[in-house]
Amino acid sequence: MSRVRHGEKKVLARETPVQDKPPTDTPPADLVILGARQVVLCDPGKPDGIGVVEGGAVAVRGELIAAVGPAFAIMALIGAQTRIVDARGGIVAPGLVDCHTHLIFEGDRSSEYFHRTQGLDDEGLVAAGLVWGVPASRAINAGLPVERLAEAALRRARSMLALGTTTIETKSGYGLDHDSDLASLEAARLVEEVTGVEIVGTYLGAHARPRDGAARYLDQMIADTIPAVAERGLAEFCDVYVDPDVFTVEECRRVLAAAADVGLAAKLHTDARVNVGGARLAAEMKAASVDHGNMLSDDDLRALADAGTSVAFFPGFDWAVGHPRPVNARRFACSGINVALATDLCPVCWHLSQQMSMGFACRLSGMSPEEALLGVTLNAAKAIRRDARIGSITPGKQADLVVFDVPDFRQLAFRFGSNAAAVVIKKGRVLVDATRLNPRDEQ
Repeated sequence: MSRVRHGEKKVLARETPVQDKPPTDTPPADLVILGARQVVLCDPGKPDGIGVVEGGAVAVRGELIAAVGPAFAIMALIGAQTRIVDARGGIVAPGLVDCHTHLIFEGDRSSEYFHRTQGLDDEGLVAAGLVWGVPASRAINAGLPVERLAEAALRRARSMLALGTTTIETKSGYGLDHDSDLASLEAARLVEEVTGVEIVGTYLGAHARPRDGAARYLDQMIADTIPAVAERGLAEFCDVYVDPDVFTVEECRRVLAAAADVGLAAKLHTDARVNVGGARLAAEMKAASVDHGNMLSDDDLRALADAGTSVAFFPGFDWAVGHPRPVNARRFACSGINVALATDLCPVCWHLSQQMSMGFACRLSGMSPEEALLGVTLNAAKAIRRDARIGSITPGKQADLVVFDVPDFRQLAFRFGSNAAAVVIKKGRVLVDATRLNPRDEQ
């Protein structure tokens, strides 16, 4: 039986202390969620650090959250055409935000993954004569048309939506030429149109260093590709990979400065294996985020915190590649920096679930359940500069909501091998209802 019904006014949630009812002239809601054991606001300013409303309810009008509070107050917003979502004793949380993925790719690098599980490191892969890393993905993806790339990504995007992820940042960077990068970002736009998932585009031309002609490649990126990305509105960010085997700090500064000139904000892959000074460049550029960051120093963290730059880390990726030094999230939290979680979905890390990211973050990186949930909601939204619109259950924000079939939000990090998402709502529309017998969307 579906959780979604129209016009029902039976009290399904345990009431919290009395609050004022909405004015009688307030227009009815288009959708109301009742029956929740907890509504988790993801507001770190609340006394409990996250904002748990026991027995709460949520009202939606159009694409926005209209009200949140005790069930009896929210029921006053139900009209004849209001859609009712029954949480059945589960919890309601903001739609999950995945702030770092490589969603658009064909093929995978499972062979590389299994070689690594058998003990081969980068040098061992080279000695074995294997093509690995981004060059292996480029061999598959370069020159693929938009439709082929979108088709390859659609199933992953739909799975992520079913897991409760309503916003996905994704990057170009597996074709490593002008046309391929534009095709990747065009494919991301097509995936958004088909699935309803909100896609945030990032241009990542500086993902791997060409064997020959690196200077020429950077010149073309700056002169041609970055302006084309901006002119077509395909991305909001420009990412670079700062690493001894990829691009130097100075090379990345050139790329990010050119991107800033056409309105693309900065992101950086950096300090994953060794500390190369990428964090200082990020602070200088007022970057939205530094991603990976396993080797960040305390001075780096202070500089990033002062610049307002987030750190996004990927415990699932660290696990997948057997990173010798997984991120210590306790040290990050003590620095006062905004700490986000992401999957880093890519051809060598087929990781789709931000629910699982929470579990990995608690077990491998020392996060609390509260920190982990904030890491995949509000803090992840900050890492893509969307926290004014998404990431918390706040009236006036976008109605991106998930009903999870768990009795307490902490269970999301505990039941990390399963999918607890029962109903997924994006911009006020029910896109997933896992309890429906009839798979057709109810309009």
